[in-house]
Parts: sequence; structure tokens; C-alpha cells
Amino acid sequence: MKLSQILSQLLVEYTDRPLPLHALLKQAGNNGFGTILHRRGYANAGMLTIPMLIPIPIPLVGFSALMGSGIILVGCQLALGYERPLLPQRIDRLELSPAASQKLLKNIDRLLQPIERIARHRLSRFSNSWWGYRVVGICLAWNALLMSLPLPIPFTNLLPAYTILFLAIGLLESDGLFILFGYAMTTATTIFFASLTGTILQLINHWLQTFTIRII
Repeated sequence: MKLSQILSQLLVEYTDRPLPLHALLKQAGNNGFGTILHRRGYANAGMLTIPMLIPIPIPLVGFSALMGSGIILVGCQLALGYERPLLPQRIDRLELSPAASQKLLKNIDRLLQPIERIARHRLSRFSNSWWGYRVVGICLAWNALLMSLPLPIPFTNLLPAYTILFLAIGLLESDGLFILFGYAMTTATTIFFASLTGTILQLINHWLQTFTIRII
């Protein structure tokens, strides 16, 4: 079953009540989401990043950092060869309000279906190999770390969030081409954040020099 179908079914079921994240992840696992050689649930990283891709009401301060920490944990466990991921109870107990769930539902088709339409089983040596799992795990953790950075610049978390989504769908569909694209996006994301960091440091240095001159 496709990720968009799983999400749509759950969000319809929870129309008038909060949607617990643990219910969403459990339903995804029950439908085979993220099942690659019995490593069930690792593509749940895609579930955790969905709220970052759609402008929905955030349930708490630091939500993106909390989701990012969950993806970092999932990525590290995949890289270390764990059979299935474990998430902290604090993340499992998070809930999306009915308003947030319905806004998410309305945007799922627009966001996911164009991507899912072109995903299929191919280049399995990149998606169904022990070294492939470990590289994907490292990429998931790295992108989640970048997504979680508390930068004062809007939308900087979108590039790593979409990278995580492509890697997760690549795992779900055993699509090696999506995995390779995820690697390319990881490289682009790293370059972008490195450039951004350099610019910020230059601005800080310029501000400090100006401030020092004024004091003198």
C-alpha cells in the first residue's frame, strides 16, 4: 500500500479526534510500510518528516527538532543494522489536532502522489543490500540533523525534509533510483548548509568588527 493511501485512511478515521503519532506509525508497519528484508518501520522516517513538508499548525515548540531527533535515531539504528527501529515514548505520544490532521489530509495527494507515481522496484543493489541500508541510515540521520537546526531563516528545513522523504520512499518501494537521487540531494543539502553557515559566520564577523570599531 502506498504511503499516501495509508495516511489518507488514518486521517479519515481520526477526522474528529486527535491523531496519535504512535497509531500512525503502527498502521504504517501493519501495512508493510518500510518492510525491506524484514527491516520493518525504517521508512517511518518518511512519516516523521511529512508534517515538516506541509504548513500545518505545530503542536508544540521545538516540534521540528523533536521529529528530527526521532529520524536521527531511526537512521542510526538502520546504519548499525538493527532489525527494526525503536522510538522514544515522547515521540510516540505526540498527537496531531483534528485541524492539523485535516489540513495534512488535503495536501497529501498534491505532495505524495506525483512522487509515488514514478517510484517502482529497480536498481535493487542500491536499496536491498547491507551496505545500502547503512549508507541510507547515515544520510537519514545527517539530513535530520540539518533539518533540526534552529536557524532564523524560513524554509531552510525543506531541502533536508524532502531528501528524507525520497530516501524513505526509496526504501518503501525498493527503488534504487530514488535512493541514488536521495544521495545526490544529501550532497546538495550539505553544500547548501555549508554555504549558509559560511555566509552567517561572515556576517557575524563583519558585525563584530563594526561593533569593535564603534567602541574604540
